[in-house]
Amino acid sequence: MSENSRIIKNSILLYIRLIIVSIVTLISSRFILHALGVSDYGLYNVVGGVVTMMAFVNVVMVSTTYRFIAFEIGRGEIDNIKKVYNISLVIHLVIALFVIILASTLGFFYIKFYLNIPEGKLNDALFVFSFSIIATIISIISIPLQGLLTAKEKFSITAPVEILKSLVNLGIIIVVVYFSGNKLRLYAILVVIVTSIPPILYYFYCKKHFSNIISWSFQKDKPKYKEMIKFSGWIMFGAASSVGESQGSALIINYFFGTILNAAFGIANQVNTVVKMFSQSLGQAIIPQITKSYSSGSLSRSEQLVIYASKYSFFLMLIPALPILLETEFILNLWLKEVPVFTKVFIQIMLVNALISAMSAGISAAVQATGKIKYFQIVLGSIMLLGLPISYFAFKIGFSPYSILIVYTIVAIISFIIQNLLLKKIINFNIEYYLKKSFLKIIFVIIATIPLFFIRNLFDPGLVRFLGLSFVAIIWIFLAVYFLGIEQNEKNILKMYFFKVIHRFKK
Repeated sequence: MSENSRIIKNSILLYIRLIIVSIVTLISSRFILHALGVSDYGLYNVVGGVVTMMAFVNVVMVSTTYRFIAFEIGRGEIDNIKKVYNISLVIHLVIALFVIILASTLGFFYIKFYLNIPEGKLNDALFVFSFSIIATIISIISIPLQGLLTAKEKFSITAPVEILKSLVNLGIIIVVVYFSGNKLRLYAILVVIVTSIPPILYYFYCKKHFSNIISWSFQKDKPKYKEMIKFSGWIMFGAASSVGESQGSALIINYFFGTILNAAFGIANQVNTVVKMFSQSLGQAIIPQITKSYSSGSLSRSEQLVIYASKYSFFLMLIPALPILLETEFILNLWLKEVPVFTKVFIQIMLVNALISAMSAGISAAVQATGKIKYFQIVLGSIMLLGLPISYFAFKIGFSPYSILIVYTIVAIISFIIQNLLLKKIINFNIEYYLKKSFLKIIFVIIATIPLFFIRNLFDPGLVRFLGLSFVAIIWIFLAVYFLGIEQNEKNILKMYFFKVIHRFKK
């Protein structure tokens, strides 16, 4: 199978996984909000939100393992894969220990003395936080296994496991709905169980197929430790900045507005996370190829893959995002029994922010492939965290709750510009070519979708408008992408695969 064919196959597989997981996740959100109530749901979001954030942070941290494994695969140094895996395992055990120490001290201190918690809920908050940390530790320790499977491009294994996890998660939420005791505490316990499923299954698969790689062997290669620790450290800085942005935003909102607004922010984050995963599915399929191409010396292919990753990540995210932006209010009323105030505007601004971030999807992968990530992570992480103090003072002088997301949208625009400049400095990336082949195409597609917001107003709100407009929006996106968003050679590839699929069905 050619490398391009593998990318397309893996992207389709991950996209199918994502559709199933997204539907199940959104259904789960409705049930858990109903089961816990708005206040307890908001409390879980701000206290136990570390688990939700680890789902994203894991994707970032996994990059340390798969970057080094994929790099060795690209160089043909197969014997070094075991060394990389075992060093990665040691590093993540240390990270897990650090998280335990940090949570046991600063985490509990903040909850006890500073968190805005409804009266009588402090013990519940501490209980939820404790089990959230357990789930976080499990996730961190399993990262080397995920990194190995990603580098090996075993998405036919990881995709079904993630689908299974989402279905089990829905099952535990139904249990919580019918539980007559403390639903919040039960949910925190069951989340730990669900979080444990993928690591266990990944371990048994790797034990069977990659036993020579994952068998424990303490490595004494100090230069490799140093290289990977430095890389992990800067990746962790970027991940911490992302957590700081999201979890810090939740804490600031909690400080000024309480747990009811945290519920709105949590629901918006759920929708945003699901939509962002559509673009991340392509990233998971293409990033190992960027690393392997760079390590094998094929710089031109790496640059082309960066353009594809950025452009198609945006297009893939636009498919679910546009119907949601068009019909946010109807979807919320259909989805939730009780819609917390500001949920609609939170969702809409978050989606715009996510779409802006998607435009640079391939850039960070290219930088990680080079290993020169120090200043890249410092600059972007600092820009990301800058939004917190700005938002704090905005709330202090009386700005609306959604102003924090406007701040972060501006930060996302600045970050996009800075990432391009940094990539040019690191690998002499051709920014003009990138803007012409990726950014400009994206702008054309965006302009083409604007009429839909005027067409929407010609019809009365309701189920018919929602279904009709969503169908038209998706078709509209495909047409806009085909005629305005891609080059002729890309059209030819799409035609080739389309006729190949048609030919198979005729057999």
